[in-house]
Amino acid sequence: MSDKASEHSISTLMRGPQSPSRVAAGITAEIAAGRLREGDRIPTEMVLSARFGVSRSVVREAIAGLRSDGVVRSRQGAGTFVVSPRETATLRIDADLTSDRIVFRNVFEMRAILEIKGAALAALRADDEQRARISEAFERMRNAAAWPDEGVTADLDFHRCIATASGNPYIGMVVGFLAGQMRQSIMFMRQNQVDPSGDLVSMNIAEHSAIYDALMNRDARAAALTMRAHITAAATRLGYDVSPAAIELSLLG
Repeated sequence: MSDKASEHSISTLMRGPQSPSRVAAGITAEIAAGRLREGDRIPTEMVLSARFGVSRSVVREAIAGLRSDGVVRSRQGAGTFVVSPRETATLRIDADLTSDRIVFRNVFEMRAILEIKGAALAALRADDEQRARISEAFERMRNAAAWPDEGVTADLDFHRCIATASGNPYIGMVVGFLAGQMRQSIMFMRQNQVDPSGDLVSMNIAEHSAIYDALMNRDARAAALTMRAHITAAATRLGYDVSPAAIELSLLG
């Protein structure tokens, strides 16, 4: 489908509230209907912003969610393209539900179960290329001033790279899926920090730095413990008590 045709079909969608999930749902509907197909470039941020009547930051958040779900893939300098349906994740949580406390808590618990063990495996199994990708994501996160969108994206990339480096494709797949929900939790955390003491960005980077050092030292136990500390701290900052049983179970074996 031509870029003009895809822009026209999406332009017929009604405008509504500033909701990333609404924008994402609109694009997904176009894909499901066959009006956007594998390899098609979706309209630009500017076009989508005008068509949906939302800000460009809302469009960016929607695209980031679709990218995390494996629905689209961005190519630097070329745009964002629809991915093959075989590559698309089948798991889904409505982004609007991530404001629900139970959903948030469950996401943190799932992260604890997967990411703690995943970090330990990554410390042992990561090859040179995977270690380089982890390093690149960490540097982008550390150098992002005042934690803008780029910093959040780098944070998520860091977690995805670790999950991939675990050597277990299912850990990588599920953590990749959870990245969209993690983005929501990070944004929510920035707006609703329970403990206002200290600097959120500095604390977050310090936690990631400890994980990074453990991975680079190939220390599996330290990688697991630092990931556990990070997930627990992130949950605590939002007022959640992540189940110790879930966390400890993920360290067994």
